[in-house]
Amino acid sequence: MNFNELKAFIQQVQWGYLATTDGRTVGVRPMAGLAWNTHQLWCASAANTDKINHLKKVPHAEYCFCDPSGRHIRIAGPCTISTDNAEKLWLYHAVPGLKEHVADPASSDYVVIKMIPSNCRVMQPDFTYSQVDIK
Repeated sequence: MNFNELKAFIQQVQWGYLATTDGRTVGVRPMAGLAWNTHQLWCASAANTDKINHLKKVPHAEYCFCDPSGRHIRIAGPCTISTDNAEKLWLYHAVPGLKEHVADPASSDYVVIKMIPSNCRVMQPDFTYSQVDIK
C-alpha cells in the first residue's frame, strides 16, 4: 500500500480510533474530522477532553482505521495540540462536516491534534503487517 491508497482507505472507512494515555489510564475513542496536511494527520477536537489532557501529559498517540473485513491501518506518532487560528481554519475548510459541530473556527474550545506519523502499518490478508511509507 502506498500513501495515496492509505488516504483512500481512511476516506472510505471515515472513522478511526484514537488511543491515548496519560501514563496511568488509556482512552480509545472513535474519531472523524481528519485530514492530511502534507504528511501530518490533523484531527479536530474539543479543547477540554480526556484525549487532550492525555496528549498534554504523553504527547504520543495511535490511530487505527478498520474496515468491516478487519483490514486495518495503524498510524502512530508524536502529537501536538494547536490553538493557532490559521491551522484551525485550514482544518475547518478541509473537513466540511466540521461546520455541523464547530460554529466558530476561532473558538477557544476547538483545537487541532497534529500527528507526525512515525510508524504506519497495514494489516495484510495473511495477518502480517507491512510498513507504509507516507513521505
